[in-house]
Amino acid sequence: MFKSKLTGLLGVFFFLCLLGCDRDDEPRLRAFSAEFSTLFPEDFEVGQAAGVTVRLKNLASGSQQEKVTDAEGKVVFEELIPGSYELSASMTLSEEQAMALTGIPAGINLNYLDNSLALSEELASKGPISVQLSGSVTGGLVIKQVYYSGSKTPEGGNYFFDQFFEIYNNSSEPIALDGLMLSNVYGVSGQINPDQAPSPFQDDKDHVYISTAWRIPGAGQDNILQPFTGVIIAQQGINHQAEEANPGSPVDLSNADFELFVVGSTRDVDAPNVPNMEMVYHPFNATFSLVPVFGPGTIIWRTDDFSSLEQVAIPDTSPTFPQVVKVPNSLVLDAVETLRSEADGAYKRIAASLDAGFAYVSNTYTGESVIRKSASVDGNTVYQDTNNSQLDFELSATPVLP
Repeated sequence: MFKSKLTGLLGVFFFLCLLGCDRDDEPRLRAFSAEFSTLFPEDFEVGQAAGVTVRLKNLASGSQQEKVTDAEGKVVFEELIPGSYELSASMTLSEEQAMALTGIPAGINLNYLDNSLALSEELASKGPISVQLSGSVTGGLVIKQVYYSGSKTPEGGNYFFDQFFEIYNNSSEPIALDGLMLSNVYGVSGQINPDQAPSPFQDDKDHVYISTAWRIPGAGQDNILQPFTGVIIAQQGINHQAEEANPGSPVDLSNADFELFVVGSTRDVDAPNVPNMEMVYHPFNATFSLVPVFGPGTIIWRTDDFSSLEQVAIPDTSPTFPQVVKVPNSLVLDAVETLRSEADGAYKRIAASLDAGFAYVSNTYTGESVIRKSASVDGNTVYQDTNNSQLDFELSATPVLP
């Protein structure tokens, strides 16, 4: 009896020792610090970039730190653990600051983005991690609002014909819209299907690869956009709330300024009272001017010679498959990246110099749009434009029409 109890006690003691030993043997993540050094673009007069806001987000935990670089362009983040991080940096230069650094008297947005930085103590021990900013001129025309999610019909069906874009004159001077191009950027919006991968052109930071090109008609001065006003470009310029369309739609686009009618389509609607955009390039969908309801990448841009732009084959497609058009970043006036969700940052299609972040809605067919944050300046509505859609845009439960 005594021996049996003793044996049992020894067994329990041995089991507890094993648990204790297992806990002691578990590897423990040791926190470390990492220093970052921010640099202006290579053609600036100065190298180190002071006053830059740097954000570091742990992709596993979602925790985020934000700091501003010192006079030497450096910042230190502490209490880090090994893992994958999103590193972003941004600053806006006034006209005076830009003139001193570049000789160009125009405001400049500077940005940097790395969606999947693998941080470790070993990497941090090698010295400051370099962050090279890139940027574009501020002001002028901006994409103010994108309504792409679509809506539900009263019967619970999906309706996507009510998509639209709003372009806004964010400056104090009239701007001629004639010749302005609106394009969808090639690539999926996230891990929608198991076999879908990010855009194969993602690594080219100097170009945008587009799958459509629509142009505002005119001879040069036919369509003038006055300061602090906007235009609506509809997929279909009809009253989408009508009984024959979708009474559940949030918008009536019969007063849109332009529409994206697909020439040659037997199913698209050509609204008689809304002028058509010129269809310059639209090889992927002969039926509608639909953009992804999961989130399009959108640019407005200009070119004097569209035919001179290079057309590029999409990797792993047949020789007869439509190609995309390679647009230099220098031609882009504004860009807005929208993706399926907050978790789909790896699917960005637009370089950080044009848009360092991305916006998103809560789901497809929700009737939601994304719209720029605004402020009143001298009685005029001015929209935030830091070239970072994550900061500049907010979710709107319903689209906002002028």
